[in-house]
Amino acid sequence: MPQRAFDIAVNEEIVSDRKIFVAHYLNLGIASQGSSYDESIRNIEDAINLYLEECPEKQPQKIEKLLPPIATRLFL
Repeated sequence: MPQRAFDIAVNEEIVSDRKIFVAHYLNLGIASQGSSYDESIRNIEDAINLYLEECPEKQPQKIEKLLPPIATRLFL
């Protein structure tokens, strides 16, 4: 299978006085979480694979030559 690229955003959040890491794959609207950064990455990888098993037509066909997502913190 050809290599596929997925740009993931990971946010550190506090939920019920507990720190979690939430990983988002925005292109397909998939999110997963974990108690550590590494766990959230493993969980989003599993979630993407499960999603693509059910919807194989959503598979990226090639690695895009685009810049990765740019994240910033905005204070209002």
